[in-house]
Amino acid sequence: MKRAVTVLAATVCASTGIVVGTAAADVETVCNAYYCNSTKGKNGTIERVDALRGDLILNTTGFFEVFLPDGSKLTGPTNRERNHLFYINKTFRSGLICLRYFELIKPGRPPVFQEQGKATCTSIPID
Repeated sequence: MKRAVTVLAATVCASTGIVVGTAAADVETVCNAYYCNSTKGKNGTIERVDALRGDLILNTTGFFEVFLPDGSKLTGPTNRERNHLFYINKTFRSGLICLRYFELIKPGRPPVFQEQGKATCTSIPID
């Protein structure tokens, strides 16, 4: 899987998908035009993933999902919040931690969601 941009402990200009910042230990941030995946960990242990909406999806209703190297996934709440923290607290030898965002495009039963942007993935180890 191709990564767009990788910078450690970054400040995000979310409307353009640009990442700017200075290096800080143990954080990897990858963004697309819609959102950022900021993963914190050390020595293969992933503490958390911070999913941060950019301006393109800031006022939309939807949810984030995190996909882990062991095949499991975590789904956040369906809401309009700017960011969501996923607490992982697991150790992996290697692999990718990918984040995806799904926007509610048609309420109802069942509701219809559409993925926005390509997955943003960070890699293990994060050191």
